Amino acid sequence: MLPPELELANKTFPLISECDLSSVSHRSVAADLDGTLLKASLSFPYYILVAIEAGSLLRGLILLLCVPIIAVVYVFISEDFAGRMLIFVSFSGVKVSDIEVVARGVLPPFYAADVRSDSFQVFDSCQRKVIVTANPVVMVDTFVKDFLGGEKVLGTEIEVNPRTNRATGFVKEPGVLVGKWKKFAILKEFGEDLPDIGIGDRKSDHDFMSICKVRYFDFTIYIFKNSLQNPKDGRLPVLISVN
Repeated sequence: MLPPELELANKTFPLISECDLSSVSHRSVAADLDGTLLKASLSFPYYILVAIEAGSLLRGLILLLCVPIIAVVYVFISEDFAGRMLIFVSFSGVKVSDIEVVARGVLPPFYAADVRSDSFQVFDSCQRKVIVTANPVVMVDTFVKDFLGGEKVLGTEIEVNPRTNRATGFVKEPGVLVGKWKKFAILKEFGEDLPDIGIGDRKSDHDFMSICKVRYFDFTIYIFKNSLQNPKDGRLPVLISVN
């Protein structure tokens, strides 16, 4: 949810443009969202929109003030805990129906304006398209299905008070969907017929990317685009794994 590591275990990756779909099976794909299908690896602006539109201007201001703390937690403690903090401040006490209204009517145009053409071309070429993301499902589900043509979103599930139908601010187990939890989610969703292509943008995506496959290859191809190579482009790193 915050900027991905630019050091990826000292691996060197070719450009995403070098992915030749004609040479691989691409019936199914599992892709991350922030920094992968979207240019920006920061999901914070979208949380701000939800906090203000579904909550209040005051909630948005509080979230803004919390950003430095959340960033420090992300870098020095864990991505999971930082995500929990972001979700708690943004969603705690907010009606789920209000979040859904924002997700349907406010967020999609902003998401759509941020879509990467190169990674989306790979994603769109597949028959079965699944997003695996740390973002709450309630935030991105409409955009993924109605605008990206995705089949399903595997993401973080927020906890809801059944009596008030308001978000508690906490998340359901296993927590924020990062690292190994993305891999487990893919395994549960796809079973033995694992995705042909996996797309991610950070080191923590390697877990789920490592189990993606191509029928005609017995090795892993990583396709990496480092924004530092083309700073005027404004795009952040994107990484594709085809195994």
